[in-house]
Amino acid sequence: MAQVAVEVPAALVHPLRETVLLLYRAAVEALHLGLGAPDEPRAALGEVVDQRDRLRQLDALLDQLGWPDPVYGADRTLAGPAELLADALHGALIDAGERLAVACSGSWRGEASAESVRAAAREVIELDRLVRAVEGGR
Repeated sequence: MAQVAVEVPAALVHPLRETVLLLYRAAVEALHLGLGAPDEPRAALGEVVDQRDRLRQLDALLDQLGWPDPVYGADRTLAGPAELLADALHGALIDAGERLAVACSGSWRGEASAESVRAAAREVIELDRLVRAVEGGR
């Protein structure tokens, strides 16, 4: 698995951290299900090992993002497996796209400013740039 590094601007650290936390929760749940209840059949050992490895990788990414004690206003360099960074950035991009849609809708109804639409669009564009940078490093 290719290792890559990407510089994340300070404005994107918080939304990316939230996405990585969601991925972490999903991996914990997958590990829990893989281990099974005492009266249920257990998953293949390989699946459990894979989930433990993913948790370690996500934990390292959370450390790089300053969790649980974030320092706000600082750019972060994230390094890790390209596939993991791509998953996190794609998730953050999807969330940013949803925020852009809400801002556009609000602007159309006169409930949000044009600047809020531009700010949301800049976030989408910057996350897309990071996704492309990571995918180019695979």
